[in-house]
Amino acid sequence: MIFLKRHASRMLGILLLSCSALCLSGCLTHWFVEAESRLQVENATKDCSIVAVEVVSLDGSTSKSWIDETLLPGERSRVEEGDWVGEFHLRIKYTNSTDASGEVLEDLQTFELDGGSLYLVIRGNAESLEYKFK
Repeated sequence: MIFLKRHASRMLGILLLSCSALCLSGCLTHWFVEAESRLQVENATKDCSIVAVEVVSLDGSTSKSWIDETLLPGERSRVEEGDWVGEFHLRIKYTNSTDASGEVLEDLQTFELDGGSLYLVIRGNAESLEYKFK
């Protein structure tokens, strides 16, 4: 009888540990621990090419490339991770052409990044880009 009680308590412990591991796997861990941001950018413009997305410190003293690929109209970037949580400037570099040729223009916007998976849709035209996180 003692053997069955010990075996049952061990099995209960393993079951609880397994349930805890399943609950903290995948996207559910983001509810508890989130120190990174994953960004994917969609170029939803009709006539602009996105050349890069950079993170710039609030005082403008430092910057680092986050998305470093050319996105023609209708394209999406790969998902890139970064240790960006808090308020930052994002510098969007783009051209006023559908083939990424011509002068590179810049737009600087301030965003609050909360971590987790971010999907940024860029719309509009070269004179007025619009940004929306989904």
